[in-house]
Amino acid sequence: MSENTAFYAALENQFLTYEELAAVPVEDNGEAMVAIGDGFSGKVFITDRRMTAYTGENIYVRSGLVPMLERAQQELKSILPGCSLEVVYGYRHLDIQNAKFEAHKERLLKEDPTLSGTALKEAVHRFSAVPEVAGHPTGGAVDVRIKDSSDEKLPMGTEVAEYAMDTYTFSPFIAKEAWRNRQLLRCCMLRAGFAPFDGEWWHFSFGDREWAKYYNQPKAIYSQLRFTSEDATGEALTGAAAA
Repeated sequence: MSENTAFYAALENQFLTYEELAAVPVEDNGEAMVAIGDGFSGKVFITDRRMTAYTGENIYVRSGLVPMLERAQQELKSILPGCSLEVVYGYRHLDIQNAKFEAHKERLLKEDPTLSGTALKEAVHRFSAVPEVAGHPTGGAVDVRIKDSSDEKLPMGTEVAEYAMDTYTFSPFIAKEAWRNRQLLRCCMLRAGFAPFDGEWWHFSFGDREWAKYYNQPKAIYSQLRFTSEDATGEALTGAAAA
């Protein structure tokens, strides 16, 4: 095992497993799904155009996330006044989460046909969360990055959703500037109350299983949803929206 591989493996050992997340109880609080809009002074940009079939030209999240995102934006502004937080993903429909999971499963099975059962789920989970425990389909997870005053992305070592181990937040094999930018983003999001997923420097959540586990909460408060913009009323969710 090379030194780099050993270091990545050590980082992976700190990530929550599928079984750990599956063991977290969930009791959805019914919080509404809303489009990120006037309550957030940062930027919004849709990177996954597949989601427009479900939510149009908006990014939706649970309503409680909007003031938290604004707080993270203001934390960032207090440190880098010319920069802004940009949200590139929020709610992900379960159809898309399932497709991502199945694509990674197929790839891994080609590499190792002996994988099966829980071992297979755990292996795929490293690259794409098992749908029933994934954060994005709850409306409680966001993918974010930082833009400067010229609307250029601050270097982070990789792109959002890039398939590389250097997406791990604490990878030591990226440039110092990118490392500092990652830690700045992480700091701002944690100050706002989000939980990090350190396997992806851009991914943060509130209310889902990852958040509950990170902050030692007794249960998650957001469950998986099958939501489209046609369901958006700004009011509390009913059982019909649940997966």
